[in-house]
Amino acid sequence: MPHVTLHDVAKASGVSSQTVSRVINQRPDVAEATRAHVWETIRRLGYKPNTLARSLVSRRSHLLGVITLPLNDYFRAQIITGLEKQARTMGYACQMSFTSDNASDLCDLIDATLARQVDGIVILTPKRFTDPELRVDVPIVTVAHKLTTPHAINVDVDNVDGAYQAVRYLLSLGHRAIGQIGGSSEWIPASDRIEGARRALAEYQLPLAPTYLVECQEWSFEVGYEAARQLLATAPELTALFCHTDWMAAGAYRALREANLRIPQDVSVIGYDDLPICQFLDPPLASVRQPSQGLGQLVAQLVINAIEQTEPFRQDMLVPAELMMRGSVMAPTLMR
Repeated sequence: MPHVTLHDVAKASGVSSQTVSRVINQRPDVAEATRAHVWETIRRLGYKPNTLARSLVSRRSHLLGVITLPLNDYFRAQIITGLEKQARTMGYACQMSFTSDNASDLCDLIDATLARQVDGIVILTPKRFTDPELRVDVPIVTVAHKLTTPHAINVDVDNVDGAYQAVRYLLSLGHRAIGQIGGSSEWIPASDRIEGARRALAEYQLPLAPTYLVECQEWSFEVGYEAARQLLATAPELTALFCHTDWMAAGAYRALREANLRIPQDVSVIGYDDLPICQFLDPPLASVRQPSQGLGQLVAQLVINAIEQTEPFRQDMLVPAELMMRGSVMAPTLMR
C-alpha cells in the first residue's frame, strides 16, 4: 500500500494542504463542513499524521494525563470510556495512571504525569484530600475532587440534589422510617448524598437518625448485604432503604429476602448510579441516574478547550442527577 501524504489528503478533499494542516491541528478557522469532510477523507485514505512534527509545530504533545483509582467500578470505567473517545475525536491521546487512596501517592503521580509533557490532566479520585501543593501551568479537570489551584476545573454530579430527590420522593409517599446505606464520609460523593438526604428529611421536620444510617468503607454488594442486615436488626420498623449505590441495593435485596420481607410491599428500595443491573433485579430497582460516558465526554471537552485557549481560568460545574422510577418503591402499607 503506497504511503499516504498530507498532500494526498488535500488533493482528495479538494482543499489546500494548509487547510488539512489546520484541521489536524484543531485550528478554529475552518468551517465545520470542511472539517468533517477532511476528517472523513483522512479516515478513508488511512492517513496517519506525523505526531512528532505536529507537536513541534503546535508546541503541544496532544496528550492528556488521566489519574484515576483502579477501574473496578462500572461508573468510573464508563467515565474513562467517554473521556477517551471524546479526546480521540478531538485529536488527543490519553495516558492512564492508577492511584491508591492516599494524598502522597496522588501528588507523586501528578509530578510524574507532568514529567511526560502532557498538555492537561484529569483527576478522578473522589476521596477527600487536603489540596496538594501544585505548581503547574497546564489545565487540570477533577471529577468529585475539588481543587483550588488557578488552573483547576472542578466537575461533579450534583449528588446533594440526587439524594434529595430520592429521599424526598420516599417521604412524599408517606415513608418516615427510611434507612440509609452509605459510603465513608471521607468520600465526597458519600458525604454529599448524606447531606441531600438530610435536607429532604428537614423539610418534613425529621432528623437524620444515626440508627437509620450505616456508613461503609466500600460500595459493594457484600457491604450492602451486611449493612441491610444490621439495619433490620436494630431498626425493624424501617419501611424504606436508600442505598448510595446500586450494588449496595442489590446486596440489600438479598438481606430483605432472607428476612422474608417483600420489595416493595414491606420495604421500598432506591439505589444510586442507575447501572444496567437495575433493570434485571426483581423487582426492577428505582435508582438515581448519573451520567457516565456523557460525563467523561464533558471532562474531555473542558480540559481540551482549556488547553487551546490562552487565558487560565477556574470553573466549578455540577452535572444534574435524575431519579429513575421502577417497581421497587411504593407507599408504605399503613398509608394505603
